[in-house]
Amino acid sequence: MDKGEGTPKADEESAPQPTSSSAEWSDKLTELVAWFEGNPNLPEKIEPIVMLRFLKCMAFDVERTKTLVELNYSMRNKHPHLFMDRNMEDEMTAKGLRVSDLLILPGVTPQGNKLLFFRMADLDPHTRNSVEETKIFFMMSDARFTMPDVERGTGSGEDYVLDEADIAQGDVQIVDIEGYTIRHLAYVSIFVLRIYMKFLQEAYPSRLRAMHVINCPSYLDRLISMMSPFLREEVRNMIKYHTEGLESLYKEVPRDMLPEEYGGKAGSVAELKARGVQSIKDKTAYLSDERYWKVASQSKSRWSWF
Repeated sequence: MDKGEGTPKADEESAPQPTSSSAEWSDKLTELVAWFEGNPNLPEKIEPIVMLRFLKCMAFDVERTKTLVELNYSMRNKHPHLFMDRNMEDEMTAKGLRVSDLLILPGVTPQGNKLLFFRMADLDPHTRNSVEETKIFFMMSDARFTMPDVERGTGSGEDYVLDEADIAQGDVQIVDIEGYTIRHLAYVSIFVLRIYMKFLQEAYPSRLRAMHVINCPSYLDRLISMMSPFLREEVRNMIKYHTEGLESLYKEVPRDMLPEEYGGKAGSVAELKARGVQSIKDKTAYLSDERYWKVASQSKSRWSWF
């Protein structure tokens, strides 16, 4: 399949800018939810705000949205150990949460993007687990996708009125690899990395706008060579490596939106992490409800080979 058709392109400059009037996207959303719930190759249910994310990601193009949705759920069902076997009480998941800091930072940038932050909390290479780290990231993302990205102080509960303007234009990832060594590379699952990057680039309902890598080690070239085979050219071009402090990062993202440990005002890493973990716990029933994730007749899907 052509990477420019049906799946989200990551390049911000070449990506179509999503624009649609309230009446237009509301009608399209209603059509898509009905299509989803009547499609035997998809799960039984989807939250309207989640479908709206798919629709906005595809610039409100209904047919491209359908393609993205089908690929998303096909990949989920093809790899349930990463996307569906989710239990907050699982010992390995709990360990994964302890040894990694995965943060969804509050608010959106002036460009309307959401900031995601990652770093190791435990530098011991033996604590790395690609399956659990990937599973936790998508658990946190799926919990986030049921809530608006823009915090307007009007609540997001039952009285919340769905508004596409409250959904981020895309995601900007910040990855702190301080303490990462050659020994850590030995614990990276190439199989899991391939699935993660394919899903993120082709099936994720939010456009990847940029990736910033900070506190880069001296062997950065080896790390890049390991990742390159799994990255589209436009994604490789959007990764920026910050090798001399954080001043260059502050030119790319609002400093105030960063954790306090990185010169920002968003709160401490511990506070932000606790908020993210709580968001997963609050959505436990949703995240574990097979009606939202499991495809009963996946073999009929045109994406079943992914």
